[in-house]
Amino acid sequence: MPSLEGKVALVTGAGRGIGRAVAASLAGAGAALGITARTESDLSETVAQVRGRGTPTVAVPGDASVPADVDNVILAVERQLGPIHLLVNNAGIAGSVERRLWEEDRDEWWRIVEVNLRGPMLFAHAVLPGMVSRGRGYIVNINSLAGARALPGFSAYSVSKAALSE
Repeated sequence: MPSLEGKVALVTGAGRGIGRAVAASLAGAGAALGITARTESDLSETVAQVRGRGTPTVAVPGDASVPADVDNVILAVERQLGPIHLLVNNAGIAGSVERRLWEEDRDEWWRIVEVNLRGPMLFAHAVLPGMVSRGRGYIVNINSLAGARALPGFSAYSVSKAALSE
């Protein structure tokens, strides 16, 4: 990975799994990190891992599908670290139980779409004006093969990931 010294990266869904691994990789490349996830205790574990490398890190709990939370994350990260150069939209949920569409809880189905599709749009919407005015920046949307090939029993997840790929 090229050096990211002097750059600020924001990783959503950074409390565990892929998000935590991405945050650690970006820290290893020298980026200052903004990280967010819904669960504060998960964020604390990620912070402990990356700060051990001396990485400046700002952790802000929030829900990727809630505009006020997204705005709060962006403001806190930029206030403490500077403009965001790289956004990694990783936050996502798949749902907890395989069900046929007619067995789905409609609100849970929509919640999955909101987190997986609305979340990346809200974060991109918030950081793009600064990136455009500076003439640079990167947005990476972590996706799934479920967007190209439906997973039986996970219609909301598949729909949200297909839409994210467009």
